[in-house]
Amino acid sequence: MRLIAWNCRGLGNGPAVRGLLDIQKREAPDILFLLETKHDAKWMERFRWYLHMPNLFVKDCVGLGGGLALFWRKGIDLTVNSMSKYHVYATIKEEDSLLWRFTGIYGEPRSEEKEKTWRLLRILRDRSNLPWLCCGDFNEILFNCEKAGGQPRSEKSMDNFRQALVDCDLHDIGYEGDIFTWRNHHHRADRYVKERLDRAVANSEWRNHFPLVRVINGDPRHSDHRPIIVELGGEGEEGVEKANGNYEEI
Repeated sequence: MRLIAWNCRGLGNGPAVRGLLDIQKREAPDILFLLETKHDAKWMERFRWYLHMPNLFVKDCVGLGGGLALFWRKGIDLTVNSMSKYHVYATIKEEDSLLWRFTGIYGEPRSEEKEKTWRLLRILRDRSNLPWLCCGDFNEILFNCEKAGGQPRSEKSMDNFRQALVDCDLHDIGYEGDIFTWRNHHHRADRYVKERLDRAVANSEWRNHFPLVRVINGDPRHSDHRPIIVELGGEGEEGVEKANGNYEEI
């Protein structure tokens, strides 16, 4: 199974759409989580067919920002359990009947509000003891070596992120490719900033079930974020198609 999380920074122009279709063609994801779509469910409907992924769950954007979308292909047994503007939380059933949970994360970008993301992780931790994978744009780094350019991140800000992961038994599962998943593309070299804002983390039980997992920081295409490509290292079940709308709002 292959899962991709990508902050696409809006899908309202030709280059953005071409970038998304290129990901589908080159990477062939089974599950695709998009952040900052900047559109609502009605507008996103068309992509179910463009991407050949008929199952879709959307959290509408608010104003001109935000918006989340979760696509999954036919044959993936997936149920959406809860959602907010910061996340989509789902349960996935594997071929051997293993159940595990996936959380697509869009971290609060404002420094003074980041605790909302860490609080959400702790709430979701307590919802289940299933194996757990979280992936997306956390809008935070763990260490200052994950940033180049600009002012160093405050130790307190990073420590809050690290503590949230420790509290949830979530561990960074590494990456292949460029360490920096986001760039501001400023034209002045002294203001050019690169950071590792996007990553995949998982709890100990999930890592035990998927020891061959690979995480690849992919080609950014039109976006200033790289897609995070998670290869689980095994084939999932060609099971029942489920598009469950009985989710919980957090």
